[in-house]
Amino acid sequence: MARKLKIPSIKKDENYGANLMMVVICVVVVCLVFNVVYLGLTGKHLISGNDIDAYATQRGGSQKVETLTAKRGTIYSSNDEVLVTDVTKYKVYAILSSTRTNSDGSAAYVVDKEYTAEKLAEILGGDYDEILEKLNKDSYQVEFGSVGNNISSLVKEEIEALDLPGIEFEETTTRSYRYGDFASYEIGYAQVVTDEINGQTTSALVGQMGIEKVYDEELSGTDGQKIYLADNNNNVLPNGIVSETAPVSGNDIYLTLDTDIQTELTSQLSKLCEAEEADQATCAIMNAKTGAILAVANYPSFDPNERDLENYVDLFLNEAVEPGSVFKSFVYANAIEDSDSSGFSVENTYTSGTYYYSSSNNPIKDHNSGRGWGVISFKQGFYYSSNTAICNILATYTDKDSLIADYEALGLFQSDEMDGLSTASGVAGYVNNDGRVVEWLTTGFGQGSTVTAYQLLKGYSAFANDGKTVKPYIVDKIVNSETDEVLYQASTQYSQQIYSSETVEQMRDLLSGVINISGSTGYKYHMDDINLIGKTGTGQIVQDGSYVSGYYTHSFCGLAPYDDPEVVIVLWYQSGTTDNVNAATLVQAVVRSALNKLNEQEIKIVASSSYTLDSYTNQSTSYVSSLLSTNQLTPVVVGDGDIVLSQYPYANTEVASESRVFLKTNGTTITMPSMEGWSRKEAEAFATMADVTIEVDGTGTIYDQSISKGTTLEAGQTITVYAK
Repeated sequence: MARKLKIPSIKKDENYGANLMMVVICVVVVCLVFNVVYLGLTGKHLISGNDIDAYATQRGGSQKVETLTAKRGTIYSSNDEVLVTDVTKYKVYAILSSTRTNSDGSAAYVVDKEYTAEKLAEILGGDYDEILEKLNKDSYQVEFGSVGNNISSLVKEEIEALDLPGIEFEETTTRSYRYGDFASYEIGYAQVVTDEINGQTTSALVGQMGIEKVYDEELSGTDGQKIYLADNNNNVLPNGIVSETAPVSGNDIYLTLDTDIQTELTSQLSKLCEAEEADQATCAIMNAKTGAILAVANYPSFDPNERDLENYVDLFLNEAVEPGSVFKSFVYANAIEDSDSSGFSVENTYTSGTYYYSSSNNPIKDHNSGRGWGVISFKQGFYYSSNTAICNILATYTDKDSLIADYEALGLFQSDEMDGLSTASGVAGYVNNDGRVVEWLTTGFGQGSTVTAYQLLKGYSAFANDGKTVKPYIVDKIVNSETDEVLYQASTQYSQQIYSSETVEQMRDLLSGVINISGSTGYKYHMDDINLIGKTGTGQIVQDGSYVSGYYTHSFCGLAPYDDPEVVIVLWYQSGTTDNVNAATLVQAVVRSALNKLNEQEIKIVASSSYTLDSYTNQSTSYVSSLLSTNQLTPVVVGDGDIVLSQYPYANTEVASESRVFLKTNGTTITMPSMEGWSRKEAEAFATMADVTIEVDGTGTIYDQSISKGTTLEAGQTITVYAK
């Protein structure tokens, strides 16, 4: 009988091979893991049997612990521009002791001191003799002072390419504030803090002020750690890494600030204070519907990169002032709201000029030296900013408890916080004043009591939201920098109903009259293209217990547009002047800029990647241009030279993909570029490098220019650009 041939199962063999491979892989992985554990416990290498720990001890070394510093979170604007980020810099130093060798026995110290000094002087821009003198010192290692500190990665790489024995680098991380003075008091700053923990010196970036301080925990991240065995020269021994934990980056914070509006406000506030010789000022503009702060600025301010602070008080949040007549709106609104019971009407009349609140011969007067305007309506009194109108309303029509309840609901005379940033309360002068009536009356027209700009901004938002205030905020969201998970998202918070729709409608009419009727106190703020409404004010300033003569707090609170306000703006500045033309210019420019951005139809596609700029000084123009283009950036070369002399943005600035980087060269022939799509800040950067003057007509993005692209420019030439 023929024997049947048994054919092996191919499928069975394939499964057997796969299973065998899996077993082998598992065994290898287990061995590797066990080897690491065994090494950590015994100091010996499991496979080779080498006593790594003993070897390290013989070489004068030991187990080392290295902290792997976590990257601090980035702070972004509402339009996704990087405002604050970590930057890495380096310090170069030299090892001089011949006891320092590499693991292979080669020199890890400076061998040829003259050659090393020559090359370092050439790259660092230092003095050869001074560097050589340091290299000839009898010490283990030396540093090179300011020329060797804070060098960029480009400079570091240039030195490393020379392979100079004994030249080493220490990495440091600092914080870079891209726009310098940019809502500095609110953003704040972080700096390196050194501490001693268990005998080890540790350094970390720690928030010291503003958002950087309040959200320090969220921004800081978690440091990692590497434990390894090293010889006495700190060289990691073969297979000497015992364990390693990767650092976890801090969370990113997105603010509500818009870079274009903020830049416009900062520029305008500086111009205002210079023109009016103001000692201090603050201004903020907010989305009236959501409470998102679009821009906020203080004067004087500071650059967080330099930390050149003159005053640590955030004027917007914490400087309480007597605001003047902008406060009258709240008295009028309460009187209108309670008119059914009190009989008040803005058409009712009173006698202006002076108001005697007691038998005293010291009456309250209107601002025109008490002349007044005769018998006028309360509506006219609001337009003319009559103090005696307020006195008559308070004495004849107002229920005191009702008005005080309004003050409380509006958030006046009380502390608060904006995203963890504390705000001052101010003082209600009529409280605990031995029953005197004068402070109650003067508070009604913004004297004798103090409030902050933050409180006024919040209070005036009631006239944009059908009688409810909206809470201002500046932090829009917090995002996990590694997973992009949104950990916190701001939400709009409204107050209780304070005024009825009818009251709000009447108040808008009154505020519109102040700005848009010729002869009213705020007519200089009138805009032909936007229906701005608002109220002006002038408050006296107390110093050493008494009012200062000829020195005032000038204020403005406004909304736009009239029919359905989208923005609320508050401004005050302190000076001895009385003209508000420059203040009107600021308000008009900032309101126009904000409304243009809020009503922008075009959807911007924001590049998701970013790039940290190095210092390109003394590099070839062609090389830097190529490098920037490779990293999806747009180089703008100023001049026809072959060497870069300066740049904008500056070194260590993190920029988004497709950003423009301006390179001033050693060439003398400068041609006009196309500025279409540029921001005002970019145009000003070009003007500085090209030694020309840029005049900006309008706000927002540039769309046209008076000089054609390609035109050769002359020093001092004036160029007009048009923005919208």
